[in-house]
Amino acid sequence: MAKYNEMISKQLEIIGHCAFCGISASSKCAACTLVVYCSKEHQKAHWKQHKNECVSYELKIDSNVGRHLIAKRTINPSDIIIQENSLVIGPKFPTSEPICIKCLQRLKRSDSIVESLCEKCLWPICGTGCVTSINQNIHEDECKVLVKGSENIAKNNDYMYEALTPLKCLLLQFTNKNKWNCLMELKCHMEYRGPESEVYEEINSVYNYLRNNYLSEEFEASSDLIHKICGILDVNALDVQVAGLELTAIYPTVSKLEHNCLPNIGISFDKCGRIYVYAARKIVKGEHLTTMYTNALWGTRERRAHLLSTKYFKCNCKRCSNATELGTNFSTIVCNVKGFCKGNLTPIHPLDDFSEWECDRCPNTVSSDKIDAILIELNLIVDEALQNPSINSLENALSKLKTRIHSNHYLCFNIKHTLIQLYGHSMGYKHSMLTDDLLKRKSELCRDMFFVLNIIDPLSIRLNIYTSVVLYELHLALLELAARISENKTESKGMHDEAKVLLSKALDILKNEPEGSPGFKLLQAYKPSIITLN
Repeated sequence: MAKYNEMISKQLEIIGHCAFCGISASSKCAACTLVVYCSKEHQKAHWKQHKNECVSYELKIDSNVGRHLIAKRTINPSDIIIQENSLVIGPKFPTSEPICIKCLQRLKRSDSIVESLCEKCLWPICGTGCVTSINQNIHEDECKVLVKGSENIAKNNDYMYEALTPLKCLLLQFTNKNKWNCLMELKCHMEYRGPESEVYEEINSVYNYLRNNYLSEEFEASSDLIHKICGILDVNALDVQVAGLELTAIYPTVSKLEHNCLPNIGISFDKCGRIYVYAARKIVKGEHLTTMYTNALWGTRERRAHLLSTKYFKCNCKRCSNATELGTNFSTIVCNVKGFCKGNLTPIHPLDDFSEWECDRCPNTVSSDKIDAILIELNLIVDEALQNPSINSLENALSKLKTRIHSNHYLCFNIKHTLIQLYGHSMGYKHSMLTDDLLKRKSELCRDMFFVLNIIDPLSIRLNIYTSVVLYELHLALLELAARISENKTESKGMHDEAKVLLSKALDILKNEPEGSPGFKLLQAYKPSIITLN
């Protein structure tokens, strides 16, 4: 969170007058940035008067999107909109990956059958002190439940990690009634999760595990309650990366944020798992506050299918509504009529999952089933190329793909992302060893990817790691090219200056990454480059 604080430090330096006593002051209210205070004491004293104007959003309900948040006033870029602690935080749900029951660190499969066990409940621990900043007592309450039948569980290595976060939710009814009541108010969409649904049997296995091993007269829960809790987790929980941990958490207000494939807010976490929601751009009064529930690097069919199966709604956003995904052709198929057309196939009605796809050059149309069959076939090519990637295998795969799909298609994007990192870093292909043509090839790939990223994630809040990698690799290629034409001072300087701008942007878009996360580690790796470049 220290990096996020740097982002708003300039705001905090603005001089004004303390809202409580009127003397010169410079410490802004971090939640709304509307008022300043001379001391923490005066901020607390003024809170009763200020709290109604402090919150910059309000809850609304309508028949289309249900509960959602809108801006009560203009919110400036980087302003913190929401900051709150989780109702519950625990291992990713669902997951079968073993974790340390005390600090939630992921364990290797071999480590989960060792003598490093919690001395009470006999669940695996990492054995390295189990220090976590999330909650020093995160295991205490559940340990009292897990201790029941612990010997049989340990003896049979019968650890069901999918049951841990639902168990943490269940315990709230005894440990924190307020949090429990907030949790129970969240949407679970049980009307879509009945016995006939695919998810029902998966959740039933969680219920049976808890019932057979841990539920009792003192700690009882019905099948319906377990199904509801798991529904709440599926619909509302966020993936949280804190201090290298991969967790699941539910936040009371953030859970009400609306989905959009082009969101206007960013999210960061501190080392304790507290969430900070900030404006990624200027948000005007009355505008909906939006985040993204799915993967921005999926095509429209994949994103909408995921949202329908897990969140139970169909996305009708600007990106989903556009046949070419805003001109990126991120899902576009190549028309192959008689082997020579090579036009672009896109859906006639993008929001109709069964719409036919039409060519922009010839009268050809293709059914949605045929499109799905093409994607299944091409996914196999991508999977095979990425299993043991090399420059030759990836370039060959990319050549095959480009005869069937647009060069900007998301399947091509997956190949390109690996390829730009092999060019310049793999054995025999270091930057100094690359020919001018290969350096230009790497630059071309980077620019193609950045074109797409700049449209599908223009605020660099969902794909900031991808974008930073692309910009960093492009800057390296430009520096090598600049060095080779040093006698042409004008052109060389132009490349050098562009490389510096790209590197600065790569660093800037990683500044909100929480400590210990992959993005934070990337930021630390890239920082020395700017010193060298300067």
